[in-house]
This record gives sequence, C-alpha cells and structure tokens, in this order.
Amino acid sequence: MNMRIAKALIVTLVMLLLLPGCWDTKDINKQYLPVVMGVGKGATEKYKVILQIPDALGRTQILEKESKSISKAIDLIRTDSEKSIELVHLRLLLIDRKVAEEGIENIINFAVRANDISIKGLVGLIDGDFEKTMYHQISPTPEISSYDFFSQDAGWTPNQSIVRIWEAYQNQNSYTEDMAIPMLKNGERTLFTFKGTAVMRNDRMVGTLSKEETLLFNLFKGKYTGGTIEVAQNTSVLIQDAHIKHQTQWSEKGPSIQTNVVLDVVITESPEGKGNRVIEKEMQEELSQQFNKTVRKIQSLKSDVLGIGMIFRPQLSEEKIKEWKTKWFPKLEQNINVRVNVLNEIYFKESANNNENQEQMIKK
Repeated sequence: MNMRIAKALIVTLVMLLLLPGCWDTKDINKQYLPVVMGVGKGATEKYKVILQIPDALGRTQILEKESKSISKAIDLIRTDSEKSIELVHLRLLLIDRKVAEEGIENIINFAVRANDISIKGLVGLIDGDFEKTMYHQISPTPEISSYDFFSQDAGWTPNQSIVRIWEAYQNQNSYTEDMAIPMLKNGERTLFTFKGTAVMRNDRMVGTLSKEETLLFNLFKGKYTGGTIEVAQNTSVLIQDAHIKHQTQWSEKGPSIQTNVVLDVVITESPEGKGNRVIEKEMQEELSQQFNKTVRKIQSLKSDVLGIGMIFRPQLSEEKIKEWKTKWFPKLEQNINVRVNVLNEIYFKESANNNENQEQMIKK
C-alpha cells in the first residue's frame, strides 16, 4: 500500500467518524416548533392537547388533538401535520384549572420524561375558558409571545407567581414543600390577565391566593425586585431590598417559627405632609397583619407552598420528614413581623388645585 492510498483511507475514515453526528439533521423549514402547549379536558377523551406554533411572519398556528394520553395526542397531531413537530423550543405549559383540581402528576411527569421538552419551561393554569384562552391572539408580531408574560426579562412582576417544570416535579414529589402555580385567563388587549395563584397540595389544586397575597408570597420567597406596595390611600412604596430571617423552635406541641422581614423601601406616592415615620408605622402594622392572615389561609389549606418544611428539614429525622405535611405542618405555629426602613422619597402625590400647590409637589 503506497502513501497515497493510505492518506485516502485515513480521510475516508475521518469522514465516517464525523457522519454519525449529523446523519439525522432535519431541515428547519420542514419543522413546526411549538412554544406553548395547553393541556385541558377533552370532549370525548381524557386530554385535549393544543399547540401554539409561531411563524416568521408573527402569526400563530394552532394544532390540537384529543386522546387518553398526552403523548398519544401529540402523536396524532404529528400524524395529520405536513411538517414534523419538535418540542425542543416549548417554553410554556398551560394546564386547565379543571384538570389541576384532579391532579397534574401525569402531565408534569410527561414533561420531565419527554426528551425533547426543556425542564426550564414555565407552568401556568388557565382559570376560565380553556380553548378561548389558548386561541386568543392580539395583533400578532414576532416580538409578542405567550411565554414573555412570565419572563423575568420581559413581562413578569413580583405580583405574579412563577414556577418551572423542574420545580413543579420536585415539589409534587417533596415531603416538605408544595408548589404555587400562576393562574391566567385571556386578556382583552393583552394575551393574558393574571388572576392570582393556585395553591397546590402535592399535585392537586386546593385553593387560591389573590394578587396582593401573591406579592407577599413572592416577598417571602425573596422575589421582590420592582414590587410596589400600596399601604393606604394615596400612599405607595417601592421595595428596594428585603432581609428575611427565621427563628425556629420545636417543642412538645410541635414546630414554631418566627419570621422577621426587614424591608428597605422608597416612597413613590404619598400625601404631602405625611412623615416617613408615620408611613413606616402604617406599613409595619398593615403588612404584618396581611402576612399573618395569608399564612393562616395557606395553613388552613394544608399546603406548604411557603416551603416552611425546607427550613426545618435539616433538624428533622427521616421519619419526621415523611410526616411533615400530614402531622407536623398542621401543628405549625407561625408568626411574621415586618419592619420597614424608608430610604428616601421620589416624589409626593397631592391633589393640587393651583399653581402654588403644584410647585410644592416635587421636592426631590
């Protein structure tokens, strides 16, 4: 064998080694890439699966099928589709509230086990007309997508809860924490309207939190950036920073926890003449009351969405960890105390009726 033939064989061998890396490459123009998948109750089957597929022109194509399982419904969509269906770009999983009240374990397990769905995708519940919400569109443009509603780089605010697929899977299988899922319905001039937060116990929806309670929930979880709290009439503050410390005890009666929340805020609206100390006192009293009221509501639902069990977990035996939700969480004594520091003032709000008063409005 001469040197020329040997080089040709080496080049051929290298090409054969590289070939397995791209032998199954598909033309992107021959693929549908859904970004939103809705799972609701079917008219004749257990599940109805609806896929939202955006195109380059900003329009959204809708494909749907019903079946006894989610994977079969997607397979039926693939069967009737002129292009292949790839779920690698799926960003948002929306579930009908009626399904959530019966349990979402199968849906979350499917999303985790499916090799082509990212577990970083977001989960939401549709509280209202499921099909109307899934088919709802507004002036479609490439810049507007359903998942932007929850994106922390786009439309998300601390008034909205947020949970990803991997977090939902973790919480539904956790002994010491439950999940909270945002609830939506179709908007009139926007894609969605946020309705509150679904409180889950294991994989079933057992209650709801309002928008105001959701802000406190996010604050407790440390997701407060940009949050605005309305304290009293004409008085609002913007949260700049928050420090949360827990003190736990375990007595014969069971677990107890004292949570101290320190908020650094700036005043965004306030009547002229209302001092910072007065605002701080009002905020401390009102927020402490609202926090403890929300905590009692959550505890009455027997759902540990605040993750209190995770705080106690390092000091629990394996037996107590397994008994946390059923035996120890219902006995939990929890109290939250809020302290507020006003850093500065942005501007005052006052019903000025003349130029002289208007000049006094802007002070800083």
